Amino acid sequence: MLGKDQAENFLVKNFQAKKEANMKTNRLHKHLALAAVATAAVVATSNASVVTWNANLVIPNNIDGKYINVETQVYGSAAGLVTGWDLNPYGTSTTAMSWFAAAAPSGCVTGLGQGGTTTAVASLTAGTVVSAASTFGNTACSVTAGGWKLNQANYFGFRFLAGDGTTHYGFGVMTIGATMGVRTLTSLSYESVAGLAITAGPDGPPADYDPCATFNPTASVGINNLSMNSTTAANLVTSCGTAYKANYFKFTAPVDGAYGFNACASNGVKLAVLSGCSAGSSELSCAPCEVSGLSLTAGQIVYCVAGGDTAATVLPSPLNIVVSAPQLPACVSASAAVFGTNVFDDTASTTAQVVQSNAAGTTTATINKVVWYAFTAGATGAYSFSLCGSTGDTMMAIGAVCPTFGSTFQTLAYNDDAPVCSSGGTTNLASIIDATNGGATGTFAGFPLTQDLVSGTTYYIVAGSYSATVSVTSNLVIDGPPQGLPCPGDYNGDGLRDGSDLATLLSAWGTAGGDIDGDSTTNGADLAILLSGWGTCPQ
Repeated sequence: MLGKDQAENFLVKNFQAKKEANMKTNRLHKHLALAAVATAAVVATSNASVVTWNANLVIPNNIDGKYINVETQVYGSAAGLVTGWDLNPYGTSTTAMSWFAAAAPSGCVTGLGQGGTTTAVASLTAGTVVSAASTFGNTACSVTAGGWKLNQANYFGFRFLAGDGTTHYGFGVMTIGATMGVRTLTSLSYESVAGLAITAGPDGPPADYDPCATFNPTASVGINNLSMNSTTAANLVTSCGTAYKANYFKFTAPVDGAYGFNACASNGVKLAVLSGCSAGSSELSCAPCEVSGLSLTAGQIVYCVAGGDTAATVLPSPLNIVVSAPQLPACVSASAAVFGTNVFDDTASTTAQVVQSNAAGTTTATINKVVWYAFTAGATGAYSFSLCGSTGDTMMAIGAVCPTFGSTFQTLAYNDDAPVCSSGGTTNLASIIDATNGGATGTFAGFPLTQDLVSGTTYYIVAGSYSATVSVTSNLVIDGPPQGLPCPGDYNGDGLRDGSDLATLLSAWGTAGGDIDGDSTTNGADLAILLSGWGTCPQ
């Protein structure tokens, strides 16, 4: 059995080997093969030509991290995406962060700064000189908590090879959170003059924060962990007070509807949404930590602005902002499904929907090429929804509430394959939802509809293909208790016989779905009954 130290070494070696193997085919370096820089006397330090990049990059806690080209300010999640990358902070631990080695002499950030050894030096003291006299390494390295200081910014030194083949020296600021798994590369500064030393710290001040910089983090629907510049960002005067050290996060609305922006997980946040990032942009909304009910149109670009509510407030980096979206338009405007037979054809659909796939809500499935239906139960009882006879592999789910854009559809039942649809074959790929899901068991069974549907309540059905490219045609057949409407023709149970009920009857024409007089066919006789009782149902 391996001892603790041996086990740790084994894991580290395998982790590094995996990362290196993943990179062998996609390293694209601009760096020239130069001899190692000899240790020499420290060059006179000057920061008159310092280049500073307010990167504000959240370093993911995974094996890829961020690959960064210091000179071009290009970064990405894979080496092949960033030609000539110089730095690669990464790691999957909450107690350490690693750096992978770039081509010499850029090097992994081992032995950072003055007096470094093969052990990585982190959290340099302000005033440390980074130069040719510093010790650098070109092998993978890691720094544990204790080297880095938690819950604050840390200076580190580095060197890199510019596109013209010259070596430059620089320092960076890495802001570490409560654990080593939470880290933001706040800024990188380097001397534009080759070979010139640089002093880590305030002598090389970062450039002013640019609200419109393309490298600023952007927000999207869902949970966003956004890096913050609390050093050079300017204040923003809003209708709800001043947002101190305000940071701007671009957001593009994916669909029409009402959106919300919530940063209340952190104390002291002032939040505003502006029409743009430049001076003179109009304010759309403002609140202490949450903006809600903001109406946006699909494709509209706005900027969510977050700052402290007092001059002394320092917001965490990354800052958690949750963006909520409106209900999915395709579900809200779903086709009305009738009791009986409904045409199903997903040929024209290109969208997918993630749905809850077990009763506990702990697993999900993706239905492709989805079609949405809205069905209003005409009587309380047990119902079934069948796609038997489909031309391909279908999936289906039913729920009581339309999902918001980009969210999981919370379902009352879900099924992929139902054996009851089989006509003698050993397998069948059509879907059924009922009290047993057609007797389905195993991986693709889903979970059945064990509850009664309630009269007058609208339910939402999403059906589609297992494949993202293969279309399916079929019939969605809805069966259940005799509808027995207390007000003949009031299909949706709203107490009125009106245009909505007429549309339901006409869509069911020739089928049993809209039958009123009990002859199992929706026809002129049923239309006459509906029209003769037009208006409010009798009490």
